[in-house]
Amino acid sequence: MKPHVCVIGAGVSGLRCATVLLQNAYDVTIIEARDRIGGSTGCNPIIDIARETGTPLHRWKDNILLYDGDGNLLNSSEARQALNQVWEILEAALEHSKQRSNNISHEASLNGFFESWCEWASQHAELTKREAELVLEDCFIPTNYESILARIAAAPLAQARVQFNTVMTRIEASKDQQDPVCVSTSDGKEQHFDDVVVTTPLGWLKQHRESIRPLDPRIESAIESMSFGRLEKVLIEFPTAFWESATTDTRSDNEDFISFVHWLAPSYAAQSNPHQWRLECVSFHAFPEPYQRNILLFYTFGDCSTHVTSSIKGLQGEARDQWLRTFFEPYYSRLPGYTETCMPLRFLATEWCNDEFAGNGSYSNFQVGMTDAAKDVEAIRHGMPEQHIYFAGEHTAPFDGLGTVAGAYTSGEMIAKRIIEGTKLANTVMDVSAMEERPIKH
Repeated sequence: MKPHVCVIGAGVSGLRCATVLLQNAYDVTIIEARDRIGGSTGCNPIIDIARETGTPLHRWKDNILLYDGDGNLLNSSEARQALNQVWEILEAALEHSKQRSNNISHEASLNGFFESWCEWASQHAELTKREAELVLEDCFIPTNYESILARIAAAPLAQARVQFNTVMTRIEASKDQQDPVCVSTSDGKEQHFDDVVVTTPLGWLKQHRESIRPLDPRIESAIESMSFGRLEKVLIEFPTAFWESATTDTRSDNEDFISFVHWLAPSYAAQSNPHQWRLECVSFHAFPEPYQRNILLFYTFGDCSTHVTSSIKGLQGEARDQWLRTFFEPYYSRLPGYTETCMPLRFLATEWCNDEFAGNGSYSNFQVGMTDAAKDVEAIRHGMPEQHIYFAGEHTAPFDGLGTVAGAYTSGEMIAKRIIEGTKLANTVMDVSAMEERPIKH
C-alpha cells in the first residue's frame, strides 16, 4: 500500500511538497482552508520556473525620488548618494555580524548599528548632518504569479486529493509510532495519515499551537519566540504616468524611468498620518513593454499596515477608495507633474493583517531581544519525525530564504525528501527484521 501523506495548506510550500511526494508514488491529500491554491503568494527556483513558463523578470534600476520630512524633493545626486550609503552601511553591518556574532548582545539591533555608524561618520566628517538624517530616516516579476503557480500546482491538482474550504482543527499523533496520525477538520471528519506536513503561516501557528497534540515543547517555544511582519501593499492606477517627464523617450530601455520613491517621516500629513510613518512605492511604468503600467505600488509596514488594514476592513466600493485616496494623496500628489486631473482610476489593497488564514500578518522575522533565533528556526524545521509530523513554509526555509516565496518552495521540497528517506529507512529496517525472524533451514 502506498504511504499516505496529508499536506496542510495549498500554498507554494505545500504544493511543492505534494509534487515531490507524488513523483515518488505517494498518496497525497491536501487540506486547504481557502477556496483556492496559492496561499499568500504573491534559488531561486521561482526564477527558474519563471523562465520556463515565459514569465517576465525585471531588474530594478537605481532611479529614485526621495522626499524629506517637509515634503521637499531632493536632487537626484543627493538621493542616489543616500541610497548608496544605506547599502554600504548594511554591508558593513552584515560583515560585523559575521565576524563578531558571538559577542553581539541580543538587545542590539540593525537600526542601532545604523545610528552608531552615522554618529561615528559624522564625528569624523565622513557624513554631513544632512546626509546622516537621510540615511537614518534585486529581481521583480512584473506580472502576477499565475503561470508559476500553475506549474507548481499542476501535479497536485491532477493527482492529489484536494479538500478546499476545509480547516484543519486538530492534529493528534498516536502514542504508538507505528499508528497513523489523526487529522480533524472543520466539517467534523477525522482522517488518518502516515505523515502530516503543516505548511500554515507562522502567524497561524502562533494562534493555534494547541491544535497540534502533542506539540514538542522546544517547537512550541520556538513558535512563540519567532516574530512575523506586517507588510501590506496598496496598488494605485492612474490615467497616465504623470511622474515621468513628458520628454522621456518611451522607446528607451527604461533607463531614465523612476523606479522607487521614498517619503521620509512626513510632517505634512498630520491628520491622516500623525505618527509620520514613512512611505515608499515602486513604479510599474519602469517595466519593459508590454508590462508597463501607469501604476504605483505602495508598501506599508508595522503599525502603518495595521492602521490601513483596520481602517478599510469591511469597507466596500467608493467608501474604501475614498479612505485610501485620503491616506495616500499627500504622497503621490507631491510627485512631479501632478495636477488635479491625475485622479486615481482604482485602488487595490492587501489585507493580510485581517486574514485569519495568513495568521493576521505576513512573513517571519527576528525581533530585537531574540536569543536563539537560529535554533528556533532549526527546531521548527526539524519537526517531530518520531510522531510523523513535519513543518514547512518560509519560516522553516534555509536562512537565505526566510521570508520569501523561494524559501517556501525550497522548504516544501526539503520536507518531502525527508519523508521519502524516512520511508526507505523504515522499509529497510522491516526487511532486516523479517530476515532475522525467518527460520534457518538446515
